[in-house]
Amino acid sequence: MIDNDMDHTYHPLHDPVYMSPQMKQFFQHLLQDKLQRLQEEEHSVYTAMEDPFQHPDIIDQSTTESLRSTHYAFHRHEKQLRHQVEIALQRLACGSYGYCRVTGEPIGVKRLIAAPHVSYSLDAQEEQEEKQKLKTKMQ
Repeated sequence: MIDNDMDHTYHPLHDPVYMSPQMKQFFQHLLQDKLQRLQEEEHSVYTAMEDPFQHPDIIDQSTTESLRSTHYAFHRHEKQLRHQVEIALQRLACGSYGYCRVTGEPIGVKRLIAAPHVSYSLDAQEEQEEKQKLKTKMQ
């Protein structure tokens, strides 16, 4: 999904302007490619989860059920990731992409390259995770 208009020598780490038009285009392509891969993988996970055979052996049934459970967990994770990528593309369209949803501060180019779907700065993410741990402990 590479656009011919995209400068193939461009790298956002070398851009002095945070969220410049070229940087936004770079991340748009990155997110769209990631979304396309996730959609393709979703189809293959569904195919792998299908098992038309009934296994008479209890061990085979157990193995099949374990694999199905693993595929299901993977599918849930991929579905959540796809949703985050879709939200990131929406944020890119409305101009809030690259900025932390909590603090409004820039997330940072290195973090966005590593995980272009993130919505929080590293500090805000750690704070969110710590709150979640406390909430889980209290239950």
